[in-house]
Amino acid sequence: MWVAVALTPAALLSLRLVDDSAIALLVQPILAVMTVLFLVIVAAAVRTSAPRSLPRTLLAGGGALLAAALLVLPMTQVIGHRPCPDRMGSDRGLHVSTQMLDAWRSSGGPPAHVWMTTGLADGWRTRVRGLALLDYKLEDSGCWERLAPVTTSQTWHEYRVTVRRGDGDRFSKIVTVHTRAARDGWRIADIEGPEP
Repeated sequence: MWVAVALTPAALLSLRLVDDSAIALLVQPILAVMTVLFLVIVAAAVRTSAPRSLPRTLLAGGGALLAAALLVLPMTQVIGHRPCPDRMGSDRGLHVSTQMLDAWRSSGGPPAHVWMTTGLADGWRTRVRGLALLDYKLEDSGCWERLAPVTTSQTWHEYRVTVRRGDGDRFSKIVTVHTRAARDGWRIADIEGPEP
């Protein structure tokens, strides 16, 4: 059981390397099999040791799960930006982010379905009140880099926007739209900028 715990980070790192290869579609199924296999190993070890001392066995099983979680946690932290894998397709949340920007440019409200929460939509309307969007251009787009396999459920899209204040002053800023996959498509999860 403890060997499986110790090998967990190495297994995730090897899957991360597979994530950048031609067989990247196998990452999610392999990850699922590895998770089930790890749980089976822990359950088998607990079952084998249970007749000798149940409290000590349960403590060891819980400790193994906790140790594996603590070893995996740093590997799931974001360490930078990277291009999204080709297997994600071409949208990756671009459609909902451009819908939001088009609605801002036409001085209308973006459709309710583009937001993860209504609070985020309300905060966005408050932030851009008094700013008219004149133009926007996609600068960059991608996923989050980490040591574990790339998550395909979260992306970011960076736009260069040109806006005008109510007093007529124009300026250019970067707006970064964070999107997250939902059951029926992508949603806007957060927006950085524009700050005048």
